[in-house]
This record gives sequence, structure tokens and C-alpha cells, in this order.
Amino acid sequence: MFIVIEPYRFLPPINGGHKANYHVCEQLSKKTPLTCISTTNNPDIKIPFKIEKVFGDKITKYINPFVGWKIYKSAKRLKTKQILLNQPFMSLLILPICRILGIPFLIFSHNIEYTRFKSMGKVWWPLMKMLESFAYKTADKVLFISEEDRQFAIKNIRLMEDKCLNMPYGTSVNQFPMDIAESRRKVYQSHQLSDDTLSLFYFGPMDYAPNQKGLENLLYQVLPEVRKTNKKVHLFLAGKNIQNKELNYIQQSDDITWLGFVDDLDLYIKGTDVMLNPIWIGGGVKIKLMESLSLGATAISYRSGSFGINIKTLEDKITIIEDEDSKAFAQKIIETPISDKKKTPKAFYDYHHWEKITDRTLTQLSLLQISS
Repeated sequence: MFIVIEPYRFLPPINGGHKANYHVCEQLSKKTPLTCISTTNNPDIKIPFKIEKVFGDKITKYINPFVGWKIYKSAKRLKTKQILLNQPFMSLLILPICRILGIPFLIFSHNIEYTRFKSMGKVWWPLMKMLESFAYKTADKVLFISEEDRQFAIKNIRLMEDKCLNMPYGTSVNQFPMDIAESRRKVYQSHQLSDDTLSLFYFGPMDYAPNQKGLENLLYQVLPEVRKTNKKVHLFLAGKNIQNKELNYIQQSDDITWLGFVDDLDLYIKGTDVMLNPIWIGGGVKIKLMESLSLGATAISYRSGSFGINIKTLEDKITIIEDEDSKAFAQKIIETPISDKKKTPKAFYDYHHWEKITDRTLTQLSLLQISS
């Protein structure tokens, strides 16, 4: 029995953290008996794995010994062979349980959290560093969501290399979509764009600081450089909670469309020519970049915004620009031809598909042997 601890509501999966846990549980449950232990406020919906709602979703759950006792009783009753904790926050409770039961303690690290908080100016990041360092050093294995995070932890937290595994964020899409051309036709007809216009797309909740900084970079630094040329471009923006300053700027620009909240993001991901990812702060894997690439997007990204993506599998489907180099970012847009999108290489799907990721991870954990 494999137990996964998800310390907050994650159903239905909405954000990247939710999706990572959901798909890991989904794929693991196909290979080995699994139960996810989580909070009582997860709704009763149909899911492909077992879940036990054991503790309340209160801030005290991370240190409350009664929560630890409930998890211990479930783990003992289920006769679990190892526990995988999503993120390190509950490690002070889960570590003793694993030691008492004599089973391995695993952590799935979604970010190096203290560096994320530090980059966002949170004054309490040193406390997070202490907790995170303790959790990773006491765990038997740490599964990092990006190779960049893994290498950072080995160097800066001084973890043993054989303790650190790479379990990247994945995609449920396993091949290049067949409706790229049709999606572009729909977008261009809907917005009355001429075929010689290069369409750009940037999306995300704009009340999240990294996304807001990316938006400011696009509007006030990148786009003005593009406008100096004869390049005909149109920038589509989607999301929610945009600032009035940026909204007023967009409304005065003929070459920008604010879409607001979009139900069908896939249409614009597949129907525009280039997905933009001008992100350099916040840490972690930029889920929107991963999902866009899996849906056939061609992307331009700042280097830090591409962490967690296996760039080597993408050939020329993504261009990496050094962080905050707005002129280079703009120049790449200017140089991008208007043409049919090249297919996302099969190697990308082979590496980043959730089933492939789970098989590799279980092999590393010696739970599954895959024939060659």
C-alpha cells in the first residue's frame, strides 16, 4: 500500500499543485495499491483512486498532534509500505509516523519554497528555509518537480545526490493536436485579424505577482520594441483581476485584446502563433507553459520561467531568453515567421507524459520494473 498525503483541498484539481498531486495519484494507483489521505473539505466526486478524508483544513493541521494521530491510525490500518508527502509543510508530523512504522518517508517537492518566497519579498522566508532544509534532510527520498530544483537542493541544501529524484510536472496530452489550423482560423475570424498578423498569447491570474510583473514587462518594455518595426502583431491577454492601469493601457491599444476570464483557453493556445512566458520570479514549474507546449504551442520564455521543462526534447518549439532581457525577447518576436506550427516532438511527450513520469519514478523507488 502506497499512501499519499495531500494537506489541503485539491479536488477538483484547479491549479498546478492540485493537478500534480491528482495525476501522480491517478497514475500511481494504476501500478500499485494507493490511498490518498487528505482534508475533510474535499468534495465527493468521482476519481480514479481511493481517498480518505482524515483531517480538517485548518492552519493548525501542520503541527496538530491529533492530526498526526489520525494519519498514523489510517497508515497502520492500511498497512502502508511508504508515505509520500506532498510538499514539506507537514513533515514534523509525518516523519515520526514513518519512523514508528518503520517505513520510508518520501516528499514530493513542488518548489524550493523558501526561494520562491524570498523572490516575492516575504520577510519570513528564513523560517521556511529552516523547515524545508529539515524536511528534505530527514526524508528518505525527495522527489523534485524539476531538475533545476534538484540540483539547487544538492548544492545549497547539501542533500546527498542519491536521495534526490527527478519527478517533473507532466501532461495528460500524449500527441500533437490535430486541430491547430482550425483553431487558428476560429481565432482570426472571431477577432477579424488578417493572416499576415503574428498572434501572441499570454495568460494567467494577474493578481499573482510573477504574472503581474510579466504583464508589465510585456506592455511597457517588450511590445514598444516590437512596435518600432513594421512587424504586424496582435497580443491576446487572458486572466482575471487585472490592474486598472494595465487595463486602461490595453483599451487604448489597437494591437492588444484583453479577453478576461476565458472558458476555452485551449482554443487560444492552439489558435495563436506564439505563447509568451515573460516570467522570471516566483520559482517552480510554470504550469501554463507546460500545458501550452503539450497543446502544440510555440513558445518564447525567460530562462527562469522555463525551469522544469526538458528543453532538450523540444528542438525549436521554444526559445529561451535570459531573464529580463526585454530587447532580446522583443527581437525574437520580430524574427518569428508567420507559418504553420511545427509539431511538438514525440520526445517531449515521451518525457513529460504523466504515465511515463510515474513509471520512471516507481522504477527508481524499486516498486516497478519495466522491461526494456
